[in-house]
Amino acid sequence: MDRACLKDTGIDSRPALSRVGTPLFCDLIVSHRCFFKCQMCIDWKTPSGAAMLTFPECKRFVDSLADFIDYRFDINIMGGEPLALDWILPLCEHIQKKGFQAILSTNAYLIDEEVAKKIIDSHLGVLGISLDGMTAETHDSIRGTPGSYARVMEAVEHLKKYRKDAPHISILTLMLEKNVEQLPELVRWVGSTDVIGGISFLALLESGLVKDKEGWFRQAAYKHLWPQDPGKVSGVIDELIALKKQGHKIVNPVSQLEAFKEYYRDPEKFLRETEYCIHDYIIDLDPSSEILLSGHPLGSLKNSHDLKELWFSEKANQIRRYIDEYGCDSSRSCLINFLCAFPPDGDDQLDHYGNLAFFYQVRGKYDQSLLHFKKALIRNPRNANLHLGVAYSYFKLKDYRASVDAYDRAFGLKPDLRKDREIMSDYQKTLEGALQFYTQRRRDLYR
Repeated sequence: MDRACLKDTGIDSRPALSRVGTPLFCDLIVSHRCFFKCQMCIDWKTPSGAAMLTFPECKRFVDSLADFIDYRFDINIMGGEPLALDWILPLCEHIQKKGFQAILSTNAYLIDEEVAKKIIDSHLGVLGISLDGMTAETHDSIRGTPGSYARVMEAVEHLKKYRKDAPHISILTLMLEKNVEQLPELVRWVGSTDVIGGISFLALLESGLVKDKEGWFRQAAYKHLWPQDPGKVSGVIDELIALKKQGHKIVNPVSQLEAFKEYYRDPEKFLRETEYCIHDYIIDLDPSSEILLSGHPLGSLKNSHDLKELWFSEKANQIRRYIDEYGCDSSRSCLINFLCAFPPDGDDQLDHYGNLAFFYQVRGKYDQSLLHFKKALIRNPRNANLHLGVAYSYFKLKDYRASVDAYDRAFGLKPDLRKDREIMSDYQKTLEGALQFYTQRRRDLYR
């Protein structure tokens, strides 16, 4: 993920941001060191002495998250190759004990029978295994490591021997020039393998192979990776959608698979024209102990002992205002691979979050309602009724500026709402509350 430094925007230092709340997910990047030589990655070039996280640092980070996040929260442990660290599975167990869900992404090369047993014993929530082809020739070539395909197949057998109900095992597959025609066969293989719960497809991102980012996918470094025939990609994706509708275990919603078609025609155009709906929902920790808010440096774990204080700090609000004003260049490129950024198949999951939000709201649990409104808005950022719900919850919490902002977004999406007397009455109360609040602040300022 590219990182963008926060620029001096000159935006006023308003304390209230309409989307301020606890984060929704976390990437814990323990190290960039890796013994694979994947064609689309530069982690294998990381020097042996490069910074990496320690077990105590990761535990302290998780403990600090638990101090202000009281719901099931996904922590995605990434590398490099995380299983190369002997404390990774104890960390997964610690994460699970804190009430969070540990997700581990691996190339599976190190999963022998003993490690498979340890994975099961760690109570890991989700295990993601990279597999980029249905033949050893394809997968080994992409991953730059002879024998890697065979090791994946052996790992699956070891896990099948010991797994009961957990972890959920998912295959992670990049869509590339070398493997695009094999993707339907991969889906059918997953369907025939009981131990594997699903397959998630990922789009190729610019990963540092070139210095000039403009038109990166057309440059020589990516020519053997980037599918050269968008029509062929669209045809394969149509076949994947058909397989999904037949009941095959494809995790990606149809809306994301359809978006892959547009992305592979022109990724820069797709990202430029797609609304960044993740906003400030991501907290990451990188190997140098730097804490990131949606890709923007927020602070260092070495200097920050209270993540809650840091997350709600003025510096964090400054980053949020930058994202609101200019977008989020640093993590925008990853948007295509965020499952949560695309509407689910059918309305069940969207209704679930929206209904929960209103459920908590009518019971006066406004903080909980905002959490679920936020999840619902990731999937449907242009739903004016959800923004109205956000506005009302912020009003009840006396966060008038945030309430007014949410009302304004709702009106912008659906101007006819201004004709609704009840809505406008609530809006008027919000404006009056905001006026009283800022009048009092002005008086306090000049005392």
